[in-house]
This record gives sequence, structure tokens and C-alpha cells, in this order.
Amino acid sequence: MLKASYEIDIFHPKQLREIRRKIHPHLVKEFGKDQLLVDASISEAIINAWEHGHKRDLETPIHLKIHFLNGKLIARVRDQGDGFDWRGFQLSSDMKHWFPEVRDLDDHGRGIILMFRVMDVLRYNDKGNECLLMKKYLRQE
Repeated sequence: MLKASYEIDIFHPKQLREIRRKIHPHLVKEFGKDQLLVDASISEAIINAWEHGHKRDLETPIHLKIHFLNGKLIARVRDQGDGFDWRGFQLSSDMKHWFPEVRDLDDHGRGIILMFRVMDVLRYNDKGNECLLMKKYLRQE
């Protein structure tokens, strides 16, 4: 059963404020103290799409869909860029337990590591211009 659904075209990360106002009550209710990490993961996906997919273009929208379903959050972030080769990031269960070296945090890829560690599922389409984030609620109904 669908509890809430949001769909928005984003032209600049500043629009995250508007999105947060809408989804914040759901995040707090379903994820408690982890709501900040879930919010940061969604935000990181949007910022990556804007910076890397659209090269900070203010004319091309990033499409965001967020669904709060019974038991889980599903978020899709799609940009209109060329995509990227996400296969270079070892998106395996081993990564959940991997802690990067401090020097590695200076390079790109921190956001993907954050999303992978926080979310239950992080997947990209083949092209690399759409990501799917899923997280089970802390408490099940």
C-alpha cells in the first residue's frame, strides 16, 4: 500500500530544502535517528546527478521520485547526462564493511560509499544516469 509519493524535477540542489520539507515527517517517523543518513543519501544522489551528470546545468532537470511504501522507502534519481561507469565502484556486500583510508576521501566516490553503506539497496541502470535507493523502515507495521 502506498503511503506517500513525491515526484519533482530538480534544476538546482537548493531545491533540496523544498523536498526535505515534504519528506521530513516521513523520514522521522520511519527512520528515527537514521533519518539524517537517509536524507544525506538521497541528497548525495541528487548532487552527484547535478554536478557530474548535468555539469551544473541549470536548464536540464534531474527527475526525482520518492515513494514511502509499507515497509520501505524507494527513491529514484535520474539525470539526462551521459552516465558514468559505476562498475568501477565495487558495489558488493563487502563494501558495507569497507572503511576507506582518509586519503581516499579526497577523491570522488565518497557519495556512492555513503549511499551504499546507508541504504539497503543501491543500484544504477546500465548507462549510469539513474540510481535506485531502497531502505527498509526501522520498525515494520
